[in-house]
Amino acid sequence: MATKEQIQAIMKIRREWQAEDDQRDNDLPKIFDGVERTNDFQYGDDPQWNLLDVYRPQKRNGKLPVIILIHGGNWCYGSKETYQYYGMRLAQRGFVVVNASYRLAPDVVFPGELDDVDRFIHWTVAHANEFDFDLENAVLSGDSAGGQMALQYLTTWANPAYRKLFGYSRPAITFRAGILNCAPYFMLTQKLWPATRAYFTDQVMTEKKVMMATEESFTDSLPPLYVATANQDFLRDDSMKFAGFLMAHHHPHVAKVYGDDQHPRQHDFMISQKDKLADQALDDEIQFIQKNLR
Repeated sequence: MATKEQIQAIMKIRREWQAEDDQRDNDLPKIFDGVERTNDFQYGDDPQWNLLDVYRPQKRNGKLPVIILIHGGNWCYGSKETYQYYGMRLAQRGFVVVNASYRLAPDVVFPGELDDVDRFIHWTVAHANEFDFDLENAVLSGDSAGGQMALQYLTTWANPAYRKLFGYSRPAITFRAGILNCAPYFMLTQKLWPATRAYFTDQVMTEKKVMMATEESFTDSLPPLYVATANQDFLRDDSMKFAGFLMAHHHPHVAKVYGDDQHPRQHDFMISQKDKLADQALDDEIQFIQKNLR
């Protein structure tokens, strides 16, 4: 059970980050030009949090590559609404996008949120024909906490021994790329905030170390990875450390740091729809994805 300190920290994050997100997204339309949007498909048992949206180009002919999104929020904040504009921008660029909410701490502890990720990925497979998902050309994308879960889930997908620890069945989908924006890595070495400890509890950190040590289950079967951060991202050094890890493993990847002293950028700046550098980051991300599709 979460402590009073952890609950207070979570509520503070939810208030402050929601205000920041609302300010960032003020006046954006609920439907972007050229996008067909369908909302609130239930993929699991929880009627509030196990919901997802699908965004598709209005003009399409046959199957399209599918991008599955995992929003960020320190494992205790956020929803598909946080990510809707970023998702629709991807749909404008010719992809079908699955944008899901998932249960949050303190209502669940690790690996409960990743269990929901597994559920909505299996939902995507089950509904491929209905929505023209090209399951041979899939991308898993996440920012911040969502980036951590994207890497972790891709590792379960690529490594049977690691997948067995979670009890997942391998979904019939081929991930051609992973997009990791401003994510934390090497979780066992992280100095966790009080709010974060409501998800990664002391018991989890003690009893599930092998599950937490995602990088130790690294395999060459992982898809190419795109690692992006910003010069004033508080997790910037994490991304650079992980890029070095990928380089040492000779694994295909691209690592980018956006912003400079004259034009600084913060954590998760690329989610903004009003930032020209975020547009460039999206262009770079899409170029990486298209390079790796079949």
